[in-house]
Amino acid sequence: MSIRRNTLYNILGQIAPLGISLVTVPLYLRYIGDARYGVLAIIWLFTGYFGVFEMGLSRATAYYLARQHDDTPDVRSTTFWTALWLNLLFGFFGAVVLYLLAKPIFTNFFHIPMTMRESILVSLPWIAAALPVSTLGGVLVGSLEARERFFYINIIGVVNTAVTQIFPLLIAVFVSPELFWLIPTVILARAFGLLLQFFGVWHYLPIVPAKLFSKSQARSLFSYGGWISVSNIVSPLLVTFDRILIGAMLSMQAVTYYTVPYNLVSKISFVPGALANSMFPVFSRSTDNEAKALAENALTLLLAVMTSVTIIGVLLLPLFLTYWISPEFSNKGSLVGMILLSGLWFNGLAFIPYGLLQAQGRPDITAKLHLIELPIFLLFLWGGIILSGLPGAALAWTFRTIIDSLLLFYFSEIKIKLGYFLPSLFMIIISFFVAPRHVFTIQSLFALILVLISLAWSLILSRDIRRYLYLFINFIFNKFLAA
Repeated sequence: MSIRRNTLYNILGQIAPLGISLVTVPLYLRYIGDARYGVLAIIWLFTGYFGVFEMGLSRATAYYLARQHDDTPDVRSTTFWTALWLNLLFGFFGAVVLYLLAKPIFTNFFHIPMTMRESILVSLPWIAAALPVSTLGGVLVGSLEARERFFYINIIGVVNTAVTQIFPLLIAVFVSPELFWLIPTVILARAFGLLLQFFGVWHYLPIVPAKLFSKSQARSLFSYGGWISVSNIVSPLLVTFDRILIGAMLSMQAVTYYTVPYNLVSKISFVPGALANSMFPVFSRSTDNEAKALAENALTLLLAVMTSVTIIGVLLLPLFLTYWISPEFSNKGSLVGMILLSGLWFNGLAFIPYGLLQAQGRPDITAKLHLIELPIFLLFLWGGIILSGLPGAALAWTFRTIIDSLLLFYFSEIKIKLGYFLPSLFMIIISFFVAPRHVFTIQSLFALILVLISLAWSLILSRDIRRYLYLFINFIFNKFLAA
């Protein structure tokens, strides 16, 4: 399978849900309100954290099935069933724990209006049911990734996103905007996606008559997945605790002003995520030297793409939020999004060393780094919110991504060229000062010039981009102009 083709599938599979979100988010804010939207965001963050109960088995499944690429189908089937039963067991156990803890947490920790709090408590069984659905989905997607069936993964992902976004919105518009209607609708939509994923694994693994559980394979999965589970415990705190602490220290409206720009700008992570996911099974089957050479080539391409994407994002975000939602929302949320974009640039580059370390069988390194970063991040996050509110939280999150990136590059021994890195960083910093608040201003002209410079810089950095551009121009010429 082609890494380029799989990366393209992953990118397109992320762009389509973004388009769906661009349409549905303003409608959600209109029909259910800022506060309910913020509460829903907190609920899914809360349930997402309980994904630690999958014990790292999703990534472990992808790792071992990728290494079993040339083994017989019955060997792969045994690995799959072993992981599936384990994750089902842990998913149900986690659902019980979530159910018991959710009531005191949502009652005492978050500033949630009383009427919404009652809706959450009524919906607790449904919220708990989200966990086994999530853990099973992780094993299914990991199995498909190991077989490099990225086209199917992304088709199902787009369908599932559409269903989980549109059906609850229809319920809000035509039935009720209350949470006890919306939450079950989301869970049922996710369960539908689970069935589609299982069908894909059945066909592509393929699943054949085989032993349904192997103690030796379970030990191997736990050996690898144990360190992944450590990362899974810490990583959600590193990624999401900013919104949780904002909800506790500020308000649900503040969560919305932070979450909407975060969800919007975080979509640029689909670029490094698409590349890293498509390379993981290849890394797993390669020698160390082969994998490192692939990683360094991928990093140059990623730096070229991410720099231009980040600069364009910073420059357009204030205007986009103004016309997408409102000028008031842009005033409160655009700076947050711009700061987060700079952090996502660092974080995006770190996808390559992160994936390489795990594919080389060293998930312990990434887990230990997360443990080191956690107390530093929480301290800076708490101080940032006290001193600067939402921008302070965004700065703390960005600082954490910088530390994480530097450490991952050091331990993976991937070389990054400062002559490429520093000019890219400088242009991103400049973009903060020329981002226009209105369309027809002198800043808009400066912004356009900076975009052109960043695009030219991307062409200079990456031979792959130059080749793709040449092929595209050649195609256009032969198709339309030569005739």
